[in-house]
Amino acid sequence: MTIVTATPISTLLRDGTATAHSQAENTSFMSALGSGNLTRQDAVNLTAQYYFIYTALEQAARRGCSADPEGVTTSRIADPRLERVPALGRDLAAMIGPDWREQISPLPATRQYVATLEHIPDADAPALIAHHYVRYLGDIAGGQVIARVLAGHYGFTADELNFYDFSAIGKIPPYRKQYKDTLDSLPFDEVERASLLSNARQAFTLNSRVFIELAG
Repeated sequence: MTIVTATPISTLLRDGTATAHSQAENTSFMSALGSGNLTRQDAVNLTAQYYFIYTALEQAARRGCSADPEGVTTSRIADPRLERVPALGRDLAAMIGPDWREQISPLPATRQYVATLEHIPDADAPALIAHHYVRYLGDIAGGQVIARVLAGHYGFTADELNFYDFSAIGKIPPYRKQYKDTLDSLPFDEVERASLLSNARQAFTLNSRVFIELAG
């Protein structure tokens, strides 16, 4: 007798978002950023958009944790050590100055991204976890490459790159494995798994739109 097992959630997300992930990663803005062909101001602009996105994302994650009192879904993924808003504030203060809040504003694509996050129901664990996965798992992996690019090509200092500092979680490879293992253990049925994948694809699309507008 053949026993059919469900695809692990981490594999479902990796394979099911591969095209959307590649499209976001290879937008003209991100490609030029990685090649050192943009300006310092372009990188500051990216950091500013992240501030709005992560403010909404982290507020949504905290609401989701409150709606998960037994700690079986969102609370297991939304590790407070990953939160980026305080780090982004320090980076922008170093990049722009003490009046940085008055100097930045969200792009239309960023406002759309923020609105999407704000409208996720608190108890919609698949949607919350999908958006969490897309941003944070990328940050603790590919983000480290971007940090080196920003330092090497654009002259950013450590005081301006707090966003990419994940020393609070310890070594990144074992943390990534733990994160994926936790994903795989989530008690999602097929409908919830489909929602998880759909929302993860949407998250990559929203990121791509921000990158496209930054290029413009």
